[in-house]
Amino acid sequence: MDSNDQEHVRSLIPFAQMPDDIFNSMIPFITLKTYAPSKMVFKRGDADLLLYWLMEGSVDLLDKSFEARNRKSKDENARYVLDSHEPHRLTAITTSNCRLALIPRSTLGEFSENLDAGISLDRTLEDDDGVDWMSALLSSPLFEFIPPANIQTLFSKFEEVEYAAGEVVIRQGEPGDYFYVIQSGRTKVERQIAGKAQLLAELKAGDNFGQDALVSDEPRNANVTMLTDGTLKRLAEPDFEHLLMAPVIETVTLEEANEMIAAANPKTYILDVRNPKELETGKIENSLNVPLLLLRKNMPKLITDAIYITTCNNGKRSKLAAYQLNESGFTGYVLEPNKDT
Repeated sequence: MDSNDQEHVRSLIPFAQMPDDIFNSMIPFITLKTYAPSKMVFKRGDADLLLYWLMEGSVDLLDKSFEARNRKSKDENARYVLDSHEPHRLTAITTSNCRLALIPRSTLGEFSENLDAGISLDRTLEDDDGVDWMSALLSSPLFEFIPPANIQTLFSKFEEVEYAAGEVVIRQGEPGDYFYVIQSGRTKVERQIAGKAQLLAELKAGDNFGQDALVSDEPRNANVTMLTDGTLKRLAEPDFEHLLMAPVIETVTLEEANEMIAAANPKTYILDVRNPKELETGKIENSLNVPLLLLRKNMPKLITDAIYITTCNNGKRSKLAAYQLNESGFTGYVLEPNKDT
């Protein structure tokens, strides 16, 4: 850190309030980091061992309603830490080339207890009681694939809908139209098999559903019914496909897949998600077979740091399989459909 940077950091709160000897003891622990535009610095709901100050550039601080407050390095309140709460109550996304000062929370010791008093943020930007459906959705591994610049657009597209207990939200066999996140209330997911309802899951506030039909372009594969009165947030199919699905689904050719398998860094598998009877028509050599309906159940048996390339007859089920894998924290690609697969 050169003398100009050190002088800048010295002007920040709480460093400006420290005796020289204490500030000098902090310097070895302070790092300066640069960020390109549209990068997520930290995410609402994340536990974080670091604290951040804006040295250069500008960032958007997004609250639970995804309303943004822009902070520029020339602003007076840039002297204060960017959201000292742990876990974070805000999401910080760069809006220009930025440089930030970072320091471990623990290093500040007793001073960290007094940081909140200096933060010039409206209390409307803070958390409230209950489940935060946005934070719950953001916690999905899927958001590693979503460009931060698109996140605000994504959440602005959600529509709020009220449902009463016993009301059916999704009917098995109908075409998919919306993706849902539960803001409040509980639902049950049932599949009709041979005229009997089989309970698959009960969902609570923060959970989501409805993506399977949108990704696979197949009819709904289960009924979803409200167990209580509740409020759902729903995202229309075109917005889901453009903002949430497209960044998650990536295809590879069979040649590329074979190169990845041969490299084995990381280990790569081709996952055939067709039913066993369909395999009678032929399958890719050394591919693994996990029927799509059993994929989620068998995920605990998969290797977490491997790559899985999914395949089926026409690409619809393999897209859904790759989406489910990425949604669960695995790495999934889709094999481009081939007449031999």
